[in-house]
Amino acid sequence: MALVMNGRLRSIRRVSGLRQIRLMMHVGVLVAVALVTLVPLVLLVLNSFNEAPLGKPFAWGIKGWGQAFHAPQTLNALKFSFLLSTRTFLGLLAAFLISWLLVRVRIPGHSFIEFSLWIAWFLPPLSVTIGWMTLLDPHYGLINQALKTISPFPVGMNIYSFAGIMWVHLSLLTVPVMTILLTPAFRQMDASFEESARSCGSGPLKTLRRIVLPLLWPSVLVVTIAGLIRSLEAFEIEQLIGIPAGIYVYGTRIYDLVRWDPPLYGQAMALSTIFLGALGLLIVLYQILIRYGEFATIRSAGMSFRPSLIGKWRYLASGFLFAWVAIGIYLPLGMVLLGSFMKFFGMFHIDQPFTLKHWVSVISDPTFENALGNSLLLGFGVATIGVVLYSLLGIFMIRARYFGTSLLHFMVWIPWAIPGILLGLSLLWLFLSVPVVKFFYGTLFVLIFALILKDMPLGAQMIRAAFLQVGGELEQASRVVGAGSFTTFRRITMPLVAPMLVSVFILVFMSSVRDISTPILLAFPSTTPLSVLMLERSVAGEIEKASVIGVILSGLAIVTALIMRRLGFRFGAGAV
Repeated sequence: MALVMNGRLRSIRRVSGLRQIRLMMHVGVLVAVALVTLVPLVLLVLNSFNEAPLGKPFAWGIKGWGQAFHAPQTLNALKFSFLLSTRTFLGLLAAFLISWLLVRVRIPGHSFIEFSLWIAWFLPPLSVTIGWMTLLDPHYGLINQALKTISPFPVGMNIYSFAGIMWVHLSLLTVPVMTILLTPAFRQMDASFEESARSCGSGPLKTLRRIVLPLLWPSVLVVTIAGLIRSLEAFEIEQLIGIPAGIYVYGTRIYDLVRWDPPLYGQAMALSTIFLGALGLLIVLYQILIRYGEFATIRSAGMSFRPSLIGKWRYLASGFLFAWVAIGIYLPLGMVLLGSFMKFFGMFHIDQPFTLKHWVSVISDPTFENALGNSLLLGFGVATIGVVLYSLLGIFMIRARYFGTSLLHFMVWIPWAIPGILLGLSLLWLFLSVPVVKFFYGTLFVLIFALILKDMPLGAQMIRAAFLQVGGELEQASRVVGAGSFTTFRRITMPLVAPMLVSVFILVFMSSVRDISTPILLAFPSTTPLSVLMLERSVAGEIEKASVIGVILSGLAIVTALIMRRLGFRFGAGAV
């Protein structure tokens, strides 16, 4: 009896010890995620009330707030940020219709059109913007030159305008991304509802308005909130074609304040804090809507996926989308390629306008070689380390059974809801003001850390979804035959989720290579990546060299999109 009691006591102690270890691990993960997501933002908000120079003792005050919002440039930036964010609703209308045509109608060429939208998502925005400058510059733009030739009236279009910024965003970013996010929702929808509406005499447009839209409303709301948040992240397009027109947004305004000599950190952080409040409300609303959207997904055992019929209109719709893709994506991309071989950007009328000297100059430049090496190190470093960390975090979010799980999910989404320029500013202040981490400032570690943090919501949530799809009975069967937890994970779980891990690796790699807004405030001359170098060349007026860099990055984007197409991966509406 005594031996039995001792055995039971040892078992109880062993179980209790395991529970304590799991609890400590749970608390450790919560603290670690809070440190990397909440601490930089708390420091940013606190330092918006700091009137002391960087490196001096903290001094409370509202001087930075007063100076920031007293300046006319700040009010102008806030105004244009709000006005430009209205593209979200225009893009949503277009993306909803395009998604319906691609998935539910399956218009001719739908695969090519959808692939083109993926290319647009991967392309560096600055590359295509340079292409539009070649086409719509008021002085030498090809389209404007053609209009002057064929029209007796003084007509033309100016890329350096509010309308120009809206068009570049809609054609390159807003509509493609929203379409990519909405198409999975259409694919999951039971077509029998539409068929029932048609059998009752309802036309295609009425069915779309009365049946399809209400059924997909949760997903539409989620994509709308995501679009509003992403619209506040815009930086490089406004920096290149907005500044000549006197159009500032809050991202470019913060960039100017930080780049001032001496830097006006107090004003920059005061302006950032205002947007943090708005973004916080949006992310809370997003969390609520995405949970609601998960329950609103339509599933049934007898689902129908027959395409909708709109007759000959499908050919007209296909022709319109082919023209839109050709004009909005491939035409400016081709102009970037053409501009990289020109002696003077956009000057087609001079003798022998084409040359290879800019390619030779860029490729032989040590600055380019250093930037290319930095971009590759960033891409592979962020993707490799990120996939490991995102996998551990994804598994933890599934297996966590203690307090604070909802808080953990919320904290994981925080970096996604913060525009890159703001995340860079918060990390800049962190690495400059905290002695423990100040040693890393000016190294690639800072950029890798920032980009891993930036892509954490996307990577962790996608990998979490992949682990959820692995049936628990497979792991249980492995344990029944004597395999341990590590062996089960290595031999059963990992091979099943490997395609998702590869997809996340490629997505994070390309996101790190093309990102400008996050590393722009953190990069040193020795750690500058290609994306930032392209922006610097563009702002300095070296558009030809910027075009060369843009072609290289665009080629990398197209190759990445081809790999993604090969893998057959598609985003879900919740993996924003």
